[in-house]
Amino acid sequence: MKEILKLPQQFWSVFSSRNRYIYMEAMLTIYDEYLYNDYFLTKETCIQLIAEHFSDRIVDISADDEDQEADLMEPMASKILNRLIRFTWLKKVEDYSSFKTNIIIPDYSSLFIETIKRLNNPDSDEKDLYIQNVYTNIYSFYYDMKAGLELLKAAMINTARLNRSLQDMLHNMDQFFGALLEKNNYEDLLLEHLNVYVETIVNKKYSLIKTSDNFYIYKNDIKKLLRAIGEDENRLSILKHKMLAEGKKEEDIENEFADTLYEIERGMINMEKRISHIDTEHSKYIRATVSRLEYLLSSDDSLKGNVVALLNLMSRRKDNDLSAQVTNTIQINDPTVISSDSLYKKRGKRKQFEETVEAEVETEEELSREDILRINRNKNRYSKAQIEEFIIDKMEDGIFRTKDHAIQSDEEFELLILAYDYSIRKSSPFHVVPGVKGTITNGKYSYPDMIFEKNSLD
Repeated sequence: MKEILKLPQQFWSVFSSRNRYIYMEAMLTIYDEYLYNDYFLTKETCIQLIAEHFSDRIVDISADDEDQEADLMEPMASKILNRLIRFTWLKKVEDYSSFKTNIIIPDYSSLFIETIKRLNNPDSDEKDLYIQNVYTNIYSFYYDMKAGLELLKAAMINTARLNRSLQDMLHNMDQFFGALLEKNNYEDLLLEHLNVYVETIVNKKYSLIKTSDNFYIYKNDIKKLLRAIGEDENRLSILKHKMLAEGKKEEDIENEFADTLYEIERGMINMEKRISHIDTEHSKYIRATVSRLEYLLSSDDSLKGNVVALLNLMSRRKDNDLSAQVTNTIQINDPTVISSDSLYKKRGKRKQFEETVEAEVETEEELSREDILRINRNKNRYSKAQIEEFIIDKMEDGIFRTKDHAIQSDEEFELLILAYDYSIRKSSPFHVVPGVKGTITNGKYSYPDMIFEKNSLD
């Protein structure tokens, strides 16, 4: 905040001026030339650049004129340059040796011009920003012992820039949704989708995460490297030795190192969440586009489309004349409209769960007397004591293996099944040792090779 307070008061006058867009255009024109001329332009060159830029249209900045100014009669390009100098966006430096006036751009002004430039062309700086830049910086830091903390900080900055780009992409999705409703015919909507949405999202911004430089290709490798860097004491020791020689404190080095790793990890997590949200919004937009296209296609050719158009017309007209005319003249001959299935029905109360269950039970086929007796007989044929006795009597040193005792009768087979079911209960004095060991076949009986083990007394 201290640096912002150092800016001249006149600097902010550009934003309050009604001619601010003219001044910004002139600044961008001068700045582009300024970068490729050793950061050095004469006043005459600046005037020429401004005049050429506005040569195809009439420019009026009289709203910022003052009576006491001496440049009222000067050309428009000179007036614009003088205003920018007066607003301290540009600075004038006299070269008395060559009798020339040079124009320079202060450092604080350059920062604002760069921001305006990015707003004017938002894709220019992001098209060369990839997730592999983050991976390369982290990889180089880990394997190059001469590298300093600057590589990790570069990875942190690139992660933040990628997150900002994804966040902007996510927030700008609503403008594409709004454009859908503004199109009133199929052709315009299709052009809007292909030429605007597809070009902007898929071919430009969306390529950041959907090309061969995919986020998911590098995500796991970056996380592994970050984990290895955080656990490598030798790497941290080398970094400390280097930074201590630069006059930094050991505690500050450790804190800075840990904070940088944390910011990168948090940035990766945020990117993953934002990409997931973008995929969801992308799917929503595609569904909305298809629905809008279907609506526009059916608006004139189907009964449903004509009814929707009529209802829209009635909603826009507040009087009741149109409603009365429609009521007296409309004839509904389509059976799909006059059938009960097409009419709106008030939703009834939800059925209770118990009612649903009872309804399902009633639809089931009733069991016969013999089936009921057979089920009860199988369930209640053996007591817990008989089941426990069947297993415990055959145990040797507290272990019973089914492969050592072949099943010879239906009674033993039923007891073995009931013993396995009984073994998973808390009250059971034994349990089955986990693990599948094969199947035993003995005549008409086939059962698993199990080991019953007696529970230890606590």
